Amino acid sequence: MIIQNATVLHVDSLQEGSDIRIADGRILQIGPRLPPSAGEQVMDGEGLLALPGLIDIHTHGLKSESVQDGSLREYSRLQLEQGVTACIPTLYGSPKENILRIKESMWETDDLRATPNLLGFRPEIMYVAKTGAGSTESLSAIDSSVSESLYDAAKGKILIWDVSAELAGAIHFVTWAVRRGIVVSLAHTRASIEQARAAVDAGLSLVTHLYDTFEPPTENDAGVYPAGLTDYVQVEDRVTAEIIPDGVHVHPLLVEKTLRCKGLQRVVFVTDSLRGSGNPTGTYEGLMPSQKIVVTTNRGMRRVGDDALSGSCLTHLQCLRNAVWRFGRSIPEASMLCSGNPARLLRLNKGRLTAGMDADIILLDRDLSLVATILGGEIVYRGASSKS
Repeated sequence: MIIQNATVLHVDSLQEGSDIRIADGRILQIGPRLPPSAGEQVMDGEGLLALPGLIDIHTHGLKSESVQDGSLREYSRLQLEQGVTACIPTLYGSPKENILRIKESMWETDDLRATPNLLGFRPEIMYVAKTGAGSTESLSAIDSSVSESLYDAAKGKILIWDVSAELAGAIHFVTWAVRRGIVVSLAHTRASIEQARAAVDAGLSLVTHLYDTFEPPTENDAGVYPAGLTDYVQVEDRVTAEIIPDGVHVHPLLVEKTLRCKGLQRVVFVTDSLRGSGNPTGTYEGLMPSQKIVVTTNRGMRRVGDDALSGSCLTHLQCLRNAVWRFGRSIPEASMLCSGNPARLLRLNKGRLTAGMDADIILLDRDLSLVATILGGEIVYRGASSKS
């Protein structure tokens, strides 16, 4: 395939009037006026932005499907409709529930071969000190035999695993996971700065949705501003911080503070999306047990009755748009937050458009609406305005 005359984000700069040649699932060449070869499929990119496919490392569901109990094949398809060419289905059940769910999912997807944009799994609400919006029944003491059972059920396809650093056995768990190539993330925690630093020393390299479920520090001396865990995260260069960029879960000023303190390369925008995310604004039943939920465009999911925030309803495409429209970032910077940085964290051959990289590409119009999704060099989704 060759995509002609697009504005291409080539590595880290936008290049107008560029072509992208694709072969065998990889980007072969990028440059102006590349002549089509015999038999090459030609796609017209005039007026379109060509960016790396989106990568969401923290997502629980989308529209009709939940990672915990829905169809992963359908969830995979819905993600492609949002330009997500790589994501990590994130589990929030108990160890027993997660092991069963992973086995079911591996069977349904032929060990993820049928869903190539699903990279692996992420257990979030198991080895943590508090649930946030989840059920306390999901919490578990860290148990090496349970860890091995879950890892085996996924056939090694656990890419990220969340933990609270203050739990008994946390440091041993971090060491165990890192040896297996798993990214360990600090999550749902009341850890002290010292406990968090010990986990980082052991290899922990990610922080789950920074600020959400993090508690403000206690003032010990009147009038003296205390340093807390989020302050440590801001200056710890060995960790990358997730942010939910809907302007509700994290105040826009704190988003800007984090981008300035940690630098763009150590922040990842995530959806933390739930079933119902991406739905039109309205009131829905069945998204959460025994609850009517209002899905909004800019205030997250809200419970009917008390208007309590009940989760994110972002799509990753909206994360990209928010990076530009809400937080004033350039297209290259927004792509770094939503594609390049998660790819670097997970050591993927994705997240940048240059020769040799996987041909995971999204084409957007000037309003940042999705025109097409290309996964491994194949067109897997065309929007209404797509050109042949």
